[in-house]
Amino acid sequence: MKKTLLLLLVMAATLQSCYQKPETIANNDIDPKLRETIKAKNDSLFEALSDSNSKVLEKLGSEKFNKFLVAKLNGVIWPFRKGYLTTDHEVYEEFHNKHTTVPDNSTIISAANGYTLTFQNEAKETYVSLLTSSYMGIDDYLITVIYCKRGNDWKIEEITAGLLSVYGKNAAQSYALAKEYYEKGYEWDAYQQLNIARQLLEPAQKLIKYPEEEEIIRDYESMDNKINSTYTMPQPIESINTKPIIQQLAVVKNAEGIFPLISYTTQIRLSDSVSLNNELKNIKAEVKEKFKWINFKQKYIYYRAYNVSGNGLLEDSYTFTEKN
Repeated sequence: MKKTLLLLLVMAATLQSCYQKPETIANNDIDPKLRETIKAKNDSLFEALSDSNSKVLEKLGSEKFNKFLVAKLNGVIWPFRKGYLTTDHEVYEEFHNKHTTVPDNSTIISAANGYTLTFQNEAKETYVSLLTSSYMGIDDYLITVIYCKRGNDWKIEEITAGLLSVYGKNAAQSYALAKEYYEKGYEWDAYQQLNIARQLLEPAQKLIKYPEEEEIIRDYESMDNKINSTYTMPQPIESINTKPIIQQLAVVKNAEGIFPLISYTTQIRLSDSVSLNNELKNIKAEVKEKFKWINFKQKYIYYRAYNVSGNGLLEDSYTFTEKN
């Protein structure tokens, strides 16, 4: 009996140590001098990423990090090389942690944003910087940097990059918007937001996890099946005498948001603007009656007209913008 009890206690202790909760100080509660120290390192990091300065990156990294420098930076450096990101960045969140066991898996729950951050601490003191850098004011990338204290210095132990938010909304916020659209009957718009939420689930690879993750994946797959099986294309509009055919529903992504794009083929030549505009008036009336699962009250609705060549191929197109 005593052996069994001892075994259970050992197992409980082992399981508890699998994910220790460190002593964590977050954001503005962190010592200002320490924040300035890390800020200086982060500034140097972004400069080095921007011009692929391996010497500076090695100086910032720990011995273990530098052994795998190329692999560690492979997914981080490409947004800078492609010109998506610059040295401009902001602090999203930051955590100063003290650990009892080294190495071990540590878990931090963000009070501000609801996600769980799990990482392996390689020292008794760590600092997690979550930094955002924006691309064209639309896509916000998250650069996650984990520092370990080595002697009196802080060294990078881990770094990741991923898409955090689109138009200021992360995975959880995009999912909340999708549910709002769905409750109003706008299934197409809900589907678009679910697709965005799904793409934002791993802003730091596997380090960050949202509590809504399983729901997002489940609801996206369900809506994807419904959209593809119920709202099939093409759809001829027989009630209009010019017989346009709705070919595709897609989205346009501009500086203000994501908006519906309705593409159709027409028998009217694109050069005949008067007839084309008259036809479009009828198309608008029909699709607003036919596609009630699209929110036509959005700021922009795009319509794209195509001509079809004699061999059935799409020719030139013309895009109309309806502004509400």
